[in-house]
Amino acid sequence: MDDIEKKLVDYIEKNKNDYVSFLQKLLKVPSLTGEEKDAQVFVANELKAQGFSVEMFEPDVKELFDKYPQIAQIPSLWNPEYDMPLKTNDVFTYAQLMESKFDKNKSYKDRPNVVAKLPGSGGGKSLILNGHIDVVTIGDRAKWTHDPWGAEISDGKIFARGATDMKGGIAAMIKAMEAIIKSGVKLRGDIMMQTVVNEEHAGNGALACVAKGYKADAVIITEPTGSSNVNIESGGGVYWEIRLKGRETHAGCRWDEREQYGISAIEKTPLIINKLLDMERSLNKDAPNNISLCVGMIKGGTYSTSTALECTLNGVAYFSANLGTGDEGLIKVKNLLKECVKNIDDPWLKQNPAEILFQHYDDAYRMGDNGKEILSTLISSGKDLGKDIKTGKMSACDARHIGNKGKMPVVVYGPGCPKTAHSADEHIYIDDYINVIKVLAVTIYRWSK
Repeated sequence: MDDIEKKLVDYIEKNKNDYVSFLQKLLKVPSLTGEEKDAQVFVANELKAQGFSVEMFEPDVKELFDKYPQIAQIPSLWNPEYDMPLKTNDVFTYAQLMESKFDKNKSYKDRPNVVAKLPGSGGGKSLILNGHIDVVTIGDRAKWTHDPWGAEISDGKIFARGATDMKGGIAAMIKAMEAIIKSGVKLRGDIMMQTVVNEEHAGNGALACVAKGYKADAVIITEPTGSSNVNIESGGGVYWEIRLKGRETHAGCRWDEREQYGISAIEKTPLIINKLLDMERSLNKDAPNNISLCVGMIKGGTYSTSTALECTLNGVAYFSANLGTGDEGLIKVKNLLKECVKNIDDPWLKQNPAEILFQHYDDAYRMGDNGKEILSTLISSGKDLGKDIKTGKMSACDARHIGNKGKMPVVVYGPGCPKTAHSADEHIYIDDYINVIKVLAVTIYRWSK
């Protein structure tokens, strides 16, 4: 490490209590998906105070569907009735959204992205630091032993909704840049900070930044990986619903002599499930975890002595980049799911075919050769700070939009353990948070100097 890097690390160490306090303040501003504005104003004010020029803009839903018809999603909110409210048999459309009854989902009014720019002196490589400000619902409050919005410290951890996913990452990238600025370090490359809305069940905030044409030589997304891991691949996911029909009658009338009259839609579900599981086994035969299929819910019937007129299966198929990235992989997985409900060897289902609909979908991303330089810069920074950073992969995140549609190399590196995300008593280790700030500060300096 050179003298400037040592200066940065010393500055962070001396100010780590202030950095913890900043994260606590950010965590105390609720930012549930759909209610991000107050937290975005908090972030914007902090970045303005650091000397960034700050823009706040609301994503344009029509623009996203016009530019990215295969991947643009319906805006979502944390409330159950507004989270993935529509279904489609192929892709969502702007017309479908406008014709729906879900007025709250039709725009991003009062849900702004924050984009902050700090120009370099010239000649250095540019960098985007990106994170999403929205957090999921707290769920059952009784299951929390700490106030979800209290940012309480206990046993070296900060407890709050969003501590790991991912306000810890947002605070880390902000404070890494603060350390650089206040240490008097001059960068040659331009730095852009993006805090985006609606990553959860949409990703439209990051996609809107791509649509506006923001570019850099590399991108670091500070989703939680822990300070000893960096992810260079993210999987995709398809949330699906399968609807089956039956013929309703009293149980005593199920048989008409030797001919079956009453057909319960529920009794047809094993045929669908087994075909889905056969597909999963086949795809995972040579490469485990190519696809992870979950049948999460079954709903059907109205009375125990009546054959069910309808039955619905809901689930998700997470898939790896091995099955394809971007639009190509997503279309492939959707088609695989469609095939599982077609041509089943059953007389009733041939006459009354099951219907499959999609509630949400993400494409997969894999870093290419263009990302090797930012990856090696981050890993070497960590090594010089005593961190043996290993590469890995994760489930869907905004890397897919910035990498696939934005055509920029993306790595994912941020504080926190992903296993605590979306759970009661979500928390982040303070040491991990501070270590990431150090690694980010050195990485930014080395990349942009």
